[in-house]
Amino acid sequence: MLSALKVAFLFIGTSIGAGFSSGREIALFFGDSSPWCVATSAVFIAILSAVFLTAGKVGAIPDNYAVKVATFLSASISLCSMLAGSEFVLYTLSGIPLLGIVMAVVGGVTVVLGIEKIKWANTIMIPLLVVLLFVLYIKIGAPVYDGNFDFLKSLRYSGLDVLLGGIMLSREGKKLSGKQIIVSAVAIFLFMFAILFVLQNVVLSDDLHSSMPVLSVSDKVGLKWICGTLIAIAIFTTLISALEIVSCYTADFLRSKKKLSALSAKDKKPFITFGALVLYYPASFLGFEKIVDTFYPFVSVCGLLLVAWTIINLAIYLKNLRSKNRSSSFLHRRIAKPSERPENATRDN
Repeated sequence: MLSALKVAFLFIGTSIGAGFSSGREIALFFGDSSPWCVATSAVFIAILSAVFLTAGKVGAIPDNYAVKVATFLSASISLCSMLAGSEFVLYTLSGIPLLGIVMAVVGGVTVVLGIEKIKWANTIMIPLLVVLLFVLYIKIGAPVYDGNFDFLKSLRYSGLDVLLGGIMLSREGKKLSGKQIIVSAVAIFLFMFAILFVLQNVVLSDDLHSSMPVLSVSDKVGLKWICGTLIAIAIFTTLISALEIVSCYTADFLRSKKKLSALSAKDKKPFITFGALVLYYPASFLGFEKIVDTFYPFVSVCGLLLVAWTIINLAIYLKNLRSKNRSSSFLHRRIAKPSERPENATRDN
């Protein structure tokens, strides 16, 4: 059970970064549509998470050059967004510039320590994030806004969340049983349903349409520090997941080049991880809002394409498995009836 929950929190931690927890991506993808749109997204996300876990378990995840490039670019965009978001939030709370570097360094250390440390960090922080979000929601009066329901918005948003989260899940799928995969998917649904529904209503409470709606709303009710903590937690969990993917794909690339393969060794992971942070940090100066508004729709499209490709691969795998089982069953029946063999028929004659 704990293993399944840790995997669920790993996915959620990968998905709910600065754009999510600040409400910026919610406002971008859903606008003033019905909060039930985001709730429907939770259903899609849970189903797709089960697909990625299953595909990872049976080795049906697409793994060609195009997929790797799209995943690497999406992780890079997410990493830049988290670095920019951490700077924005920490400066807003403290007034100290470049404080986001501290979070980047702590994130780098967590990634170097390994995936288990990342899962434990998410397991502790995600429940805390949910509690803080509900405190804010209750404080503003627990509003429930109305609006138009749009199925396509729900689907598009699920594509944004499952790309990097799906890649992380696929690596964990081999470690889980079928029952644990179901538990993980149910946990993802419950947490994402609660967070998305509450977050959408908080975002719709922002009359100023600010870069970080949740931060703006929390400031009105005297919960700026609680909200800042909430966003910082979400930024950190996504930062370490995005940085892990960037580091792994960079190591894979170096491994494919003979002259650079020595740099892909396990003991070189600190060099790759912190090298990525040094390279990506200047890109974060583009600004949090610009990065989210400009590049997140691209990540959403890549996510939906990866979902379609994974489902096709999984369908092919299941079809081949059924054909193999039928062949095995037919062969078993033939072996079980020796009287039907040609040599026995000749002997009878």
